[in-house]
Amino acid sequence: MQQQKGEIRKNPRHRNRSKNKCNQVSKQKDITEEVPTSVVTTQEAQTVSDPIRLIQELLRRKLLAKRAVPGAVPISREHEPAGSHQATAMPSKQAKEYERKPKTPAAASSSAKQSKDFRGYEVNDMLKSFGSRLQKGDGESPTDAMLSNLGKLFSQAPLSDVDSSDDEAEYIEYIYKPRKYFMASLCNLCAADLCGLSSLPCTRCGLSYYCSNSHMREDQEHRQLCYSLRQAMDHNGHEMFYKCGAFSAEQFRSYRIVCIRQVEKEINRALSPTEQEVLLFPLICGDHKCREYRFRRLQLCGGCGEFASCRDKPDHRSPEHAKWCGSYRLFKAFVMFQANFGRLEPSLPNKVLQELPMACCNSRQIMNILSLNVVDECEYAALTQVSTGPLTAWFALKLCERLRSCELTLHLIGAEIEFEVDMLQKWELFFLHIMPALKCLNVVFVGPELNPNNISFEQLKKIKCCRLCRKAQRKVNYFFENSLYHVYCREPQFLQPDLVCFYNAGLYRSTGYALEDTWPDTIKSSLNLKCPIVVTSYTKYEAPLDMAKFVGQSNRHLNVVLPPTTNPFSSEKPERNFISDNEAPFIFKNFYCFVVE
Repeated sequence: MQQQKGEIRKNPRHRNRSKNKCNQVSKQKDITEEVPTSVVTTQEAQTVSDPIRLIQELLRRKLLAKRAVPGAVPISREHEPAGSHQATAMPSKQAKEYERKPKTPAAASSSAKQSKDFRGYEVNDMLKSFGSRLQKGDGESPTDAMLSNLGKLFSQAPLSDVDSSDDEAEYIEYIYKPRKYFMASLCNLCAADLCGLSSLPCTRCGLSYYCSNSHMREDQEHRQLCYSLRQAMDHNGHEMFYKCGAFSAEQFRSYRIVCIRQVEKEINRALSPTEQEVLLFPLICGDHKCREYRFRRLQLCGGCGEFASCRDKPDHRSPEHAKWCGSYRLFKAFVMFQANFGRLEPSLPNKVLQELPMACCNSRQIMNILSLNVVDECEYAALTQVSTGPLTAWFALKLCERLRSCELTLHLIGAEIEFEVDMLQKWELFFLHIMPALKCLNVVFVGPELNPNNISFEQLKKIKCCRLCRKAQRKVNYFFENSLYHVYCREPQFLQPDLVCFYNAGLYRSTGYALEDTWPDTIKSSLNLKCPIVVTSYTKYEAPLDMAKFVGQSNRHLNVVLPPTTNPFSSEKPERNFISDNEAPFIFKNFYCFVVE
């Protein structure tokens, strides 16, 4: 086409395209799409003449190849199951907070095959990319030495569990993940302590509390519940706890359950445990004949901020609160720690005793002899929560004079995954380690609700004892039976027990699994075994009722080794009580116990 008259035509502009980063990336992308990553042409090798550029090119190819590996599955975080329990794979030698999904044998073999194939690809790519540059062993120049070492690095296989030593092997353990809790003395958004400060109740429902107006506005998680609470109040024609002082303790418990069901109907879903606590543990006057709910008329306890009484009625300040105020503060400390840092992991002992600690009469003495000098109140309470199961069993066997056996089998009836199975290592640390003559400990967990989250029991069984116990050929075996106990007693895999444990079973209740009273058959089966039996309960009120139920189902004379008594090895970690909150606002695991044989 001829140039028109008067038109000025500029000479074409020649850009240095090789130095333009965008074009360079585009060019590399085109090369990658056209030529397989395992093939490097002579022209490309000449282009990448600088050793650093050559290394960059290899790393880029390696990254692209990893993304293109067929059948590769990215490592994902374990999904959190319902009820806030979680299966995690934890290294036994390190207290890591990361969660990994345990590999099945099929997945492990597939992963190993992919790793092997990818390793071969890397070696081939290295040799083809570097060619004669990788002179193994000659090392005539720093560049050659660097490339040679890099080649050796790429040719090495990644570390695996098979190649690692026994001390570094990864063991599987179930660890209970605590959920979020509602407390009226904590900001519902940031969990800041409101005790001694000017709390701000929610302007709509009045049942949650905040440290500032901005946090009240920013609490998106509360909005759906708040709207449903307001709807329920509007339908009732009054506030949620209006004139509740006329209810008895049992009626007030029933009324709170009715309120939860009403709000669930409004919200069209089940409330979470945290949402239920807004209605189960409201901030109202502690006088059972008053139960004033209007915040402006209440005066809060200056120690814990959880107990309230009427400002103008000094007689409503119950003297009974003084013995529970410390438990309120300790429970709040746990909730605040978990909100900010996650689960509190106490220091665990690694000492193996050479003699039986027969003189030890409580948890504190056992901790001292195991060289555990725990000063922090929260950490010590968490430690007693971990140790109460093994130490209560040890205490029962001590009373029955059965501590010198070389092999013992414990049956834990109605076992809970978040209590008895939580931190399986505790059965070695607080039972095997304090019994020098014991060579083998068998722990059998039995219960129809043992596995609500489909956790792999085969993975849990892989946890191993410490190096000292393995060297002395001592071991702990774990067995899991997801069934009723009297059914398990008829199974071929049944193990004869040396001690049967009913931990916090609530034997006196008429409703149990599937709303049926299955305890009579279980109690009879345990009595037929003619071995020591220890029964624990949450409160002083429950222990005599459990004892009466046990005696009533017995068809033989029972030797009462220990009548219902406060358990010296009970947990000191408080847990809120709804069943009998008018008598005891908190309960403790294995608080009371009795032993029969």
